[in-house]
Parts: sequence; structure tokens; C-alpha cells
Amino acid sequence: MDDREKQLDRAFHALSDPTRRSIWDELGREPGLTTAQLASRRKRLTRWSVMKHLAVLRDAGLVETLPDGRRRRHYQVERGLQPLRDWLTAGSVR
Repeated sequence: MDDREKQLDRAFHALSDPTRRSIWDELGREPGLTTAQLASRRKRLTRWSVMKHLAVLRDAGLVETLPDGRRRRHYQVERGLQPLRDWLTAGSVR
């Protein structure tokens, strides 16, 4: 499996979960939300759970996290969708 296929798999995995999709969408609407802000909007998720979801999104290249004092602000990375776009346009990974 080459790097392009691995990146595609990470992106599909990250976006296959409805909670991660909603976090990613929310960061598109409101860039720079903190982990605490994201967690407070989800009744059944702790900050720890949100952090784990953000880690999967970061690993897929879909979210960037930047320090802001003691907080961490999260941003949607639109270019992280490029492997998915390429695959959909080409019809396959190879």
C-alpha cells in the first residue's frame, strides 16, 4: 500500500464516524473552537472523547490544532479532503 492509499484510508476512516463528521463540519462553520467548546456542545461526550476524535481527524490531515495560551484551538483543513477528491475523480486509487 503506497502513501496515497494510506492517506485515503485514514480520511475515509476519520469521516466514517458521525461524531467526527459533525466535529469537522462544526470547525468549518466556526474555526478555532477549543476542545472544551466542542465537548460542551455534545451531551454524551467528555473532553477526553472529543480529544480522541480530534486525534483521528488530525492523523487524517483533516484538522489542525494550534496552541493559544493554555488552550488548543482546532481548525478544519480543507486540503485534507484532496485524496478523497482525487480518488472520486479518478474512480480508483491506482
